[in-house]
Amino acid sequence: MRLTTLLCAATTFLGSAPAIAEEPIEWLLKVSDAARDVSYQGVVVYRDGERMDVMRIVHRNVNGRSQERLTSLNGQARDILRDGDRVYFLAGDMPAQSAGADPLFPVMSQQLLTKATAHYDYRHLGESRVAGRVCRGVLMSPRDDYRYGYEICGDAGTGVPLRVSLIDRGGRTVEQLMFTEIAFPAKIADSAFTPPPGVVAPTVLAVPAAQQAVPETWRLATLPPGFHVVRRDLAPAPDGVGVAERVLLSDGVSAVSVFGMQPVASARVLTGLFNLGAMSAYGRSIGAFHITVIGDVPPDTVRMIGDGFAVPAEAAIQPARLTD
Repeated sequence: MRLTTLLCAATTFLGSAPAIAEEPIEWLLKVSDAARDVSYQGVVVYRDGERMDVMRIVHRNVNGRSQERLTSLNGQARDILRDGDRVYFLAGDMPAQSAGADPLFPVMSQQLLTKATAHYDYRHLGESRVAGRVCRGVLMSPRDDYRYGYEICGDAGTGVPLRVSLIDRGGRTVEQLMFTEIAFPAKIADSAFTPPPGVVAPTVLAVPAAQQAVPETWRLATLPPGFHVVRRDLAPAPDGVGVAERVLLSDGVSAVSVFGMQPVASARVLTGLFNLGAMSAYGRSIGAFHITVIGDVPPDTVRMIGDGFAVPAEAAIQPARLTD
């Protein structure tokens, strides 16, 4: 689950806001660092299309290791605990575990934000109030139709992101994550990060030996401007049956996951284009191969990536692997 991505619009300005010394990129870096390094706890509301989730969050950083716990306050009982790069999930009464899930707030770097200037414009939005606190906003406007815009408002005192919005080209908010209350305790007890009962430490999914020796046979021939491969691994298939090769694409800010698998053994594979709130998904098959593209990007972006899925004719009966 990646709650990953990001908070909302309709900012109300507080009269004549004082001048902000930092450049937009400098402020975004402070916000990203604060989300990781500062201790805080509170309640956040996540909106995506017609869905709304309310969650309690507790976060701290111990010796450079981030710990974060999210507990749902509405809908199905869910408990998500991040401890460094390990993530524990608890859904209802059925425990499960995973590794490598994305943190609640985006992680940015000077290099990524500087490179992203080719695809986003940055500007300050002044100050507004969120959860009773003054926050400073920055708007990242896309230069094309292949990505959404981001409006990120960080607490003026600590830098912690209080509101993050994902905005389409029409200026509509398609996804929002916002604190309704927040506190910054001097110390948070270890007990706040105890794993849920019955959940064992997650393990990284290993590549089966049979697949390690298989030559790479599928590739992504067409990518939207600025998107490139940043990670490859194995992950549970989107249909919940078996594993698929997963490729993470990013432009430095927006991310898209591509799942390739063969043979197509499940009738539940996604076919066609779907959109729900900020999330777009596209699936198609070539012979025995199937690809699923999912991300918080406009529908045309996942369609372009999926339509660029290419499989050599002689590889039609081999397990799917990626080539650049």
